[in-house]
Amino acid sequence: MDAAARAAIVVETLERVADRCGGDPTPFVFARLFAENPAAEALFVRDAAGLVRGQMMQVTIESLLDFLGSREYGANLIRIERINHEGLGVDPALFDSFYPTVHAAFRAILAEEWTDAMETAWAETVAAILALD
Repeated sequence: MDAAARAAIVVETLERVADRCGGDPTPFVFARLFAENPAAEALFVRDAAGLVRGQMMQVTIESLLDFLGSREYGANLIRIERINHEGLGVDPALFDSFYPTVHAAFRAILAEEWTDAMETAWAETVAAILALD
């Protein structure tokens, strides 16, 4: 799939997910993250109001959109955050699991609305993000 088509499909997916979640998919994404990686929940013990999770989700989406578009900062931000999180004691494998978790959570949120084109666009995008060194 070409980059423009992939970007358009991912943006459409984000819009549909936001509509389904009342504008904020953060609780759904983190519920999935904690279900898949129970130890990750302890990393957010002080985030009772969900502000850190919300900020993390915002940065994730912003970097994703930049990565799909102009690539002015998204790829570098992802690389930097991987290092920053490792300094906070987050295993790099756990950090790298976040975009696949977002992908899986969005697929679950959209359920029957999820298309083969969405799957391809997200799988290709997540693979490219995980390939960043």
